[in-house]
Amino acid sequence: MSKEEISVNDVIDPATGLPLRFPNSAAEVYARAQEFRRLSPEERWKQIAELMEIGMNMVQASPRRAEIERRMEAQEAEWKRLQRKVFSQYGA
Repeated sequence: MSKEEISVNDVIDPATGLPLRFPNSAAEVYARAQEFRRLSPEERWKQIAELMEIGMNMVQASPRRAEIERRMEAQEAEWKRLQRKVFSQYGA
């Protein structure tokens, strides 16, 4: 069996002698999505806002903060340009 053909369950942990097993990532994503769907709309927005706050805190603490903020500003400017284009084409 070549290195490319080794499955995760074929890898043995040398400390225990047991095969390594990992959760099925698709099943994990599905379970998390189901949990989110069961939340009230208010709780969904709360979780989204918390995630956005975490992301902004990461930007503020990043050594690449200036670069990230420049990219965010450029994306915002492009979004505004596209909105103006659509509004001018289709009226608003």
